[in-house]
Amino acid sequence: MRYVVAVGVLMALNGTDAFSADIVRPVVKAPPLPWTWNGFYIGGHFGGGSGITHVGDPYGPSIYGDDIRTPKALIGGQLGYNWQQAGSPWVFGLEADVSAVDVDGTNTCLAYSGLFVSANCRIRQDVMGTITGRVGQAFGPAGHSLAYVKGGAAFLSSRFSMTTNALDFFGRPEASVDANAVQWGWTIGLGVEHALAPAWSMKLEYDYANFGNRDIATPLGGLQTAPLDPASLVETAGLPTGVRQDSHVVKLGVNYRPGVDASRGWDNRPAALLTAAPSMSGWSAEVGARYWYSSGRYQNDLGMSTDQPLQNALISRLTYETTGHSGEVFGRLDSPARVFLKGFAGGGGLTSGHMNDEDWLPTYRNTAMAYSNTDQGRVEGTIAYATLDVGYTLLETPGAKFGAFAGYNFYRDRKDSYGCVQIAYPGGGVICAVPSPTTGITISQSEDWHSLRIGVNGIVTIAPGLKLTADAAYLPYVSVSGLDTHYLRSDEPSPYSPANGTGRGMQLEAVLTYDVTERFSVGVGGRFWSMWATDVFTRGFGSPFPTSTLPIRAERFGTFLQTSYKFDAVN
Repeated sequence: MRYVVAVGVLMALNGTDAFSADIVRPVVKAPPLPWTWNGFYIGGHFGGGSGITHVGDPYGPSIYGDDIRTPKALIGGQLGYNWQQAGSPWVFGLEADVSAVDVDGTNTCLAYSGLFVSANCRIRQDVMGTITGRVGQAFGPAGHSLAYVKGGAAFLSSRFSMTTNALDFFGRPEASVDANAVQWGWTIGLGVEHALAPAWSMKLEYDYANFGNRDIATPLGGLQTAPLDPASLVETAGLPTGVRQDSHVVKLGVNYRPGVDASRGWDNRPAALLTAAPSMSGWSAEVGARYWYSSGRYQNDLGMSTDQPLQNALISRLTYETTGHSGEVFGRLDSPARVFLKGFAGGGGLTSGHMNDEDWLPTYRNTAMAYSNTDQGRVEGTIAYATLDVGYTLLETPGAKFGAFAGYNFYRDRKDSYGCVQIAYPGGGVICAVPSPTTGITISQSEDWHSLRIGVNGIVTIAPGLKLTADAAYLPYVSVSGLDTHYLRSDEPSPYSPANGTGRGMQLEAVLTYDVTERFSVGVGGRFWSMWATDVFTRGFGSPFPTSTLPIRAERFGTFLQTSYKFDAVN
């Protein structure tokens, strides 16, 4: 009997197991190992920015100039190491980076008097780099985003030249000074980095660097001892002075962590560079409109010959500074094949500004002026522009993308200047010594710029509904065609001087957008364009042949507001 009961109990227990085998039990996954920023990384970056090279004037306070603007394009690489203790949001690191830099800027220096033949100062930068410490804090889901500050040492390799203007000093070795050097200084910066996958992250960073002061000597110069007297020009010896440089740059880059599987994402989906995996979002499109408030600067340097190596010695320079308002439409289309198309087009007006017309003619037979600078107090005009890029999304995870693109940019600038007042040469009897009203047009300038763009694009969701998008593009080939019209030059066969040439440039853009609804968003952003064409010739005053070099430099920068509408997952 006891045996039967025991067998019955065992059968009941076995029956319970059999029935329970038919019940679906929830699977409890082990929590994922916490991810940290620990470890070595290596990467690359695109970027650009600007800065000032300041030249001291040993003769006295300058009337105009001395500060050379240095818009720049850069491409380079970085490597570093991060430390993050498990459970702590704080990240500490060391990083070194180096960038090839493309910079070519000029401006007037030593213009302390209209009786003195001032100089043209030119700065070209080639390489810059930093060695820094970083301190940051991880934030967001699983700590995959990092906000950081950095600081340390910086170096810059550059070429500086100072050349006395006017035909009287043209080609004389003692009238030009060249100073090439590697300068060390300090840097501070801040940035945000987002981990796209265990092995990959992208970053957007701003850095300021100051490279201190270096000593130089000014070149041979000239001084008029009597106003308007060509025979009164005497040579002057150079004096010691200094040059100091700083830099503001923005970098958009990507980092890779060796030893981590480069082909997988957080959800084990493919995340490798150039993978054939389809996009996570399928087809998607966004269209919108913007208002751009911008400032601009245009400068051309009229040389004394058609010899490009001698373009530093000038007869004349025109510099425009303008304010503009424009509207534009924009759009982006992403495909399941990870190919994207983006662009914008717009135009508007230049509503205010002024222009400086500088000349160096110390022994000119009619009006011998060592240095003339007339200010045209009113500038108006128009701008028009368009950009079209095609690119490929190299890395993609939920809420973030990083891609590369190539494209085309068109920029048109039309400017008319009015009025005239002399601000440099003393006394009467010279051009614009008696100011003319700003109702009369004096000079017009127009240019068409056509540029090839290559660059990188990053998009990251930094909070629910809040997205940051950034572009950094280098312009390896820029073509410019322009027309200068001097309405008051009745002494010349024609008032028209066309110019054509080539150069390079860079373009930066970043926008922060907020999703008001799933489809509709608003945003605020900034944009900086710069082109410098140093291989340019002009056909002065109707000449059928090139008469002079005419390097042209242009900038446009400002803030925009935008609205957009999204069409997502169009299948």
